[in-house]
Amino acid sequence: MKKMFSMMLALALSLSFTACDAGLGAKQPSNDGAGNDAPAGSTGNSGSGETTPAPVSGEDVPGFGVSYRSGDPAADLNASVTSTEKITWIVANCTTETNPQATALAAMAEELSTLTNGNFTLDIFYNSELGSEMEAVELCRNNTVQMVTSNVTNMATYQENCGVFALPYLFHSSDDMLEYLATSPIAYDMWEQLEENTGLVTLGFQCGGSRCLSTKGVKTASSPDGLKGIKVRSMDAVVWQDVISALGATPVPVAYTELYTALQTSVVQGQDNPAGNTVDGKFYEVLDTFYETEHCYLISAFYSNSDAWDSLPDDYKSVLLGLFQKYQGNQFQADMTAFTENCYTVMKDAGMTIVSQDELDMDAFYASASEMIDSKYKSNAVYSEIISDVTATFGY
Repeated sequence: MKKMFSMMLALALSLSFTACDAGLGAKQPSNDGAGNDAPAGSTGNSGSGETTPAPVSGEDVPGFGVSYRSGDPAADLNASVTSTEKITWIVANCTTETNPQATALAAMAEELSTLTNGNFTLDIFYNSELGSEMEAVELCRNNTVQMVTSNVTNMATYQENCGVFALPYLFHSSDDMLEYLATSPIAYDMWEQLEENTGLVTLGFQCGGSRCLSTKGVKTASSPDGLKGIKVRSMDAVVWQDVISALGATPVPVAYTELYTALQTSVVQGQDNPAGNTVDGKFYEVLDTFYETEHCYLISAFYSNSDAWDSLPDDYKSVLLGLFQKYQGNQFQADMTAFTENCYTVMKDAGMTIVSQDELDMDAFYASASEMIDSKYKSNAVYSEIISDVTATFGY
């Protein structure tokens, strides 16, 4: 039955989806819809065995509690649920069912049903069953599905200024980025405009890791100066080539599917991918050094169709928002931490050297990125206000 339904959704998609400009400028900075150019559904755990969920701390991870819509209720897991309206939301998710984001969605769905006496349920389609992230976003826009996850930079397809979040070291920590996206007045203006442009309500954000440099056969570096002349694979879009240049290296566009061979044959001497992708793609077999540069954060956003959201009773909204914080904020981050630690173990066991940020001249990396941003992106009126606001907000 579910397979039949997914086929019907695919037909609806083919009738409604209009391809958008994915060229650079400020449009669509990523070439794959995920910001990490791994195959859809990649989990990054090849060879690492099962991950063990880490304990969730008592402090909420930032990224949820987004309240740019003044009429929405506050998140409250203890809200009294009196509504009896039967509602089922279709949820499109591009990860595998074992991915931390997917397991958090499953836990959310189970508790949501319990808290609403079985009246509000989520029917989740995993592993890109309903199409790529951008195809799933279009399904959500036309209310064929009611909720979707997507990398926040994908929204540059519809709203140019969302592309700013692909820039290197715009933020110096994932918590800073999550806090900004969820609480900044300028960010709230962005989400209001995005809703006007797309009919999508922004519900919150989570960090699925960070892009880090890794190399083979070259002298260990501690700053951008030490990476000059090193050929590092980049995605094809100009912004991603600028990211590699800001690290001090020379960008060489290589397709993700050709990356392993390119590293093996020294077409390139390095790559920048999260620890999960480095393990999932077995790139650790042809690399020897992993740098914790953390120059770009992989931020997923949760979106709902605005008509579907507005039709929800407030008590349903309250408990759903509370579940987002509990599972997609706190549990997800704990699971991702454990998952990443497992990936580090795989890399170390394979003989890779891990260079921590304490061993890097982070100020030099920040300065190099800032110089690139000032020269190539600060003049962009769409980006400049956000760049300046982030710098002022966090005192970078």
